[in-house]
Amino acid sequence: VPQTFSFTLSGNTDALGTLSTASVVSSPTPRVVTVSTNAKNGWYAWARDNNTGINSSAASYTVGSTTPGSNSTLSAGTEGYNMGVDSANGTGTGTITVATPFNGAGAGQGGGLDTTLRTLATSNGTNNGATLTLTNNVAISAITPAATDYTDTITLVGAGLF
Repeated sequence: VPQTFSFTLSGNTDALGTLSTASVVSSPTPRVVTVSTNAKNGWYAWARDNNTGINSSAASYTVGSTTPGSNSTLSAGTEGYNMGVDSANGTGTGTITVATPFNGAGAGQGGGLDTTLRTLATSNGTNNGATLTLTNNVAISAITPAATDYTDTITLVGAGLF
C-alpha cells in the first residue's frame, strides 16, 4: 500500500471586514484544513505569520499578534490578533489534539502567530477527512491608525508521520 497524505485548505483568503473598537471581529468564513492520510503514526500541522500581526503599509502600523505561542482571549477595545483552531476527527485510528496555545473554543480565543513555525495540531493515527477550522480574531483600540490596507499572510504546513 503506498503512502498517502492530503492536506487541503478551503480557501486562501479570509476577509475580516471593517474593524470596530466595539467588538472583537472573527473570521466570517473560517478556513478549513482537511487532512486525509494512511500514516499510521499520524500527522502534524504548523503555521507561521509573515507579519506577526495584521499590517498596514499606508499607516506604517501592525496590530501585533497577541502572546505568540500562548493562548489569549481578545477583548473589544484592546488591540490584539490571534488564531483559534477547532478540530473534528474524520474516520480512522487517529485522534486530533489541538495545541494548547491555539485552542479556539471561545469567541476571540486563540494563539498569536509569529515568524516561527508553531504546531497547531497533531493526530496520533490514520485519518480520513479530519478537519481543522482556523478562525482569525482581531480587536482594535481607539488609537489604532485608520487604513484600508491591513493584511496578513499566514503559511500553513502539514506532514504525515509514516
